[in-house]
Amino acid sequence: MADSGPIRSDSLGDELREVGGYRLLRSIGQGGMSHVFLSYDVAAQSSVAVKVLADHLAHSREFVGRFYREARLSRLLAHPNLVRGLGAGLDPKVGKHYVVLEFIDGPTAQHLLGEYGRFSIGSAVRIGIDIAQALAFLHSRQYVHRDVKPDNILLHPDGLAKLADLGLAKRLNDEPQITSTHHGVGTSYYMAYEQALNADLVDGRSDLFALGATLYHLLTGEVPFPGATHEEVIREKEANTFLSMRERNPDIPHTLATVIETTLARDPRCRFQTAAELASALEATNLATSIPHFTPASHSSRPTTALDAPTRADFPLSLNSTSSLPASSETPSSGPANEPTAKSSRQAVSWFPVRIGLGILAVATISLGLVAMLGWRPILVPGAKARSVDEVEKAPNSIRTCDPQ
Repeated sequence: MADSGPIRSDSLGDELREVGGYRLLRSIGQGGMSHVFLSYDVAAQSSVAVKVLADHLAHSREFVGRFYREARLSRLLAHPNLVRGLGAGLDPKVGKHYVVLEFIDGPTAQHLLGEYGRFSIGSAVRIGIDIAQALAFLHSRQYVHRDVKPDNILLHPDGLAKLADLGLAKRLNDEPQITSTHHGVGTSYYMAYEQALNADLVDGRSDLFALGATLYHLLTGEVPFPGATHEEVIREKEANTFLSMRERNPDIPHTLATVIETTLARDPRCRFQTAAELASALEATNLATSIPHFTPASHSSRPTTALDAPTRADFPLSLNSTSSLPASSETPSSGPANEPTAKSSRQAVSWFPVRIGLGILAVATISLGLVAMLGWRPILVPGAKARSVDEVEKAPNSIRTCDPQ
């Protein structure tokens, strides 16, 4: 691997070539808390991911503690569906706290949502099973993750989904240590209602809510509880209503929608009670397929060959998505061999009016048939009924009701 020179990070505020003996090659992720680099372990002669704590948090006891907590837990809690930790420390030469993690040469689920829109049913179910198994392992060790979301799900080239970032993980029955207050920690769109009220009083069922909200997002392209602010999102969860998945994506089977929507109940007693139960329910749908292969992550985590590129069947675009598929799967390569001849162009133009006429005739025929079948009742376009946006978003979920009392 060639060193591309010093790396400047706006969040870190300086140039870095090396941290803790690891050569930094390229930035692969950045957030408000840290900056992640594709790096090279000279001693082991292998690629690793090095996460560097942002300078403005380096003197915060809370965030430094959370940072090293992730490092320790990622080493102790080893599971195929969890990102593995390799080391951590403070480099006195550059004054940086860092965590070393296994390098996953694949994108996050969040990245793919932005690139392609909603996921295929089979891929989303496979991801759900993998992450549920990771959660079952964590819960069996008396830990809750508290931040399951698309951005923390990495897709390994071997077809595995891996759960990352144990920085907010909490051991059950431990005294509060992660935050000095009892307000919710996590990500608003995915955290359970009880977690928003008090992040210390959660259990494994809170993680199941977050995974359910994540799968809802992957399959519909929308979060189940929308809102412009944290408070708006929590009010939606308090109301315990959301638009059913099949209203957003009719291709989702009833059985799968029922499984996922069960996890979104406000009352934890109305959800699956263990991650193992959720994994089994997802497996029982027999819908899981393999996750498409993406190579390499060093090129923006996008497929770079026609062989590896996902098709529309793999990741069908949501209706409101503006992203496009890679050129290799959608656009012919340039060159004389693919350019239409003058004759073929004229034929296409001459056939155009005929195609329009046939299309109009087909539409008219179908419309007359429908009118006859409906007995001349007016045909309404779905959604044409007077209905406000608020009414649609707050339509109660009628898939499953629960009264634990």
